[in-house]
Amino acid sequence: MDCVIYKSKLAKSRVNHILDNMGRIVIIKNVPANVCGQCGEYYIDNDTAMRLEEVARELLNKGTSII
Repeated sequence: MDCVIYKSKLAKSRVNHILDNMGRIVIIKNVPANVCGQCGEYYIDNDTAMRLEEVARELLNKGTSII
């Protein structure tokens, strides 16, 4: 897979993924992703994205707030 912006190759790495649900922010650290070395754009596979949504939903439903 290549970066859709720069068409450069992606490298496996880990990122901090930010989800915004109607102003309620969830940051999930150390997420596996493929990252463009030129622009920093990252891509998460479908399985990981689905798991991130599950985790975020659980946290938001609990009313979790970490400052």
